[in-house]
Amino acid sequence: MNIKNEIKEALIENKRIFELLILLFVFGMLLGWIMADDIASVLMPVLKEALLEGNETSIDAFQIISHNITTAITVLLLSVFFAIFAIISITVNGFVIGFMGGYTVKSINGLAFFLILIVPHGIFEVPALFLSTASGILLFLFIFRVLKDKYNKYSFKEAYERNKKTLKHMVVLFLVSIVLFLIAGLIEGFVTPHLGNMLSLHISGQ
Repeated sequence: MNIKNEIKEALIENKRIFELLILLFVFGMLLGWIMADDIASVLMPVLKEALLEGNETSIDAFQIISHNITTAITVLLLSVFFAIFAIISITVNGFVIGFMGGYTVKSINGLAFFLILIVPHGIFEVPALFLSTASGILLFLFIFRVLKDKYNKYSFKEAYERNKKTLKHMVVLFLVSIVLFLIAGLIEGFVTPHLGNMLSLHISGQ
């Protein structure tokens, strides 16, 4: 098995799913950006605390990784219910990122904070989010298609054989998402806090 080819195949053959997820993510981002001023008083204190708290970075890193992987598994499993949870998850994540961008770029040092606290781990976490969400949708499609084939008088074995590629793509995309979540968690836990502290010291010293 050529892992690179398997990943490439899974991405290409499910491009329609990714196109849908990108649209939902962008919609969430735009909504978060537009509503940033209206909801900043509620969301910003919570997000600031989540981004900047704690000095025990190694513990935080493993907590972040555990949270990310748990969330990915939850999205995967709950997506069997018509993939609704996957759709909600990608839209909400887009909304949060859009809100953060919309709020922070309006302050003098906000853009720097946004770039330093979000981008380093975000370049891994956002693709991981797309992959894990797509895998949830594929799991739903696999189950739906197998049940549909069973209804159309195929045996379970025949139904499985007809749809096993969808299941394979789901597994491949999900495993890649876990690797990316792991990398993102390490960066967010070990690197991001130090970058945030350095920027805070630089700003306070001006």
